[in-house]
Amino acid sequence: MRPLGQPESAPAWYRDRGQSYIEKQFSAELGDLADLIESEHWFGDTAKHARYRVDFILKDARLIIELDGHEYHSTKEQLEKDAIRQRYLTRAGYSVIRFTGREINRDPAACVREVREMYKERIQRAPVKYRVLYIDYQFLIRQMSEAMRFYKDLHPDKSLRLPSLDLFITHAVGWLHEKSFITAFVFVPPEDEYYIKELDGQTTEYDKGEVRINVLAHDLYSVELGVHMENYAHLFDEFYLVADDPIYVLPLRSVLSVKSSDRVLDGQNYELLEGGKLLRKGNDETSFVGTDLARVRWQNVWYPIGAAMGLASFEL
Repeated sequence: MRPLGQPESAPAWYRDRGQSYIEKQFSAELGDLADLIESEHWFGDTAKHARYRVDFILKDARLIIELDGHEYHSTKEQLEKDAIRQRYLTRAGYSVIRFTGREINRDPAACVREVREMYKERIQRAPVKYRVLYIDYQFLIRQMSEAMRFYKDLHPDKSLRLPSLDLFITHAVGWLHEKSFITAFVFVPPEDEYYIKELDGQTTEYDKGEVRINVLAHDLYSVELGVHMENYAHLFDEFYLVADDPIYVLPLRSVLSVKSSDRVLDGQNYELLEGGKLLRKGNDETSFVGTDLARVRWQNVWYPIGAAMGLASFEL
């Protein structure tokens, strides 16, 4: 089956209706964007009969431009469909820019300028590789509680508090030694979704890029994390995982490099699997011993947790 979230050509049953009036106005102002922007792309899962046509797409910046004409986007039913489609495209790793028909009719050139500015900003911020951070929320919460007890005993004079999820993510990016142009997917059981739901869709910008958080709730959240990782693998070049459970061995291994590479670290030769990093338990506790994930570069998850609490590196 074709991975979810991948743009593709129109389905066989579709009959091109041609560009609408506002699409023609928008296209006429594209100028230097005309060679970069593409129209009439489709997303979706054919097995579930959910297919979404997008008006324009800039693939290298992962930007989708939607023009909402009044005729097709004014009813409650259509607004609900638009919201469902936008959530799907966001989960697929794309940002969606929407313009109303009134905006296009009033000043199509201004709309194109806004797209051009956003495109340039994203390309300038974007690193050579696109990275994704998967988080097993229950694992992280358990580790936060254990780390809190440890650091309180270690530093009884300090007033320490559990960090928020978004603060942890920014420190996790730092401990992974990567630029922060990262899409984060947090998988959570439905009963815990309430605590972090407000972070869903949040984007935080930094000098080196941005972190965008997506919250996904499911009864079998750990299974869904692995399925999501495999289905959306085509969107990302490097995969980071905050978890420590054998259930993640196969899905993460499937998206990492097929071949190993030799690296010298602290004078020792190591055979490493490229394309991913782990924030997990230490070598004495990790459940990845004896699996291929033991050859993936990693950091102890307590380090970014402690840093998010306000501890300096030498205090961890």
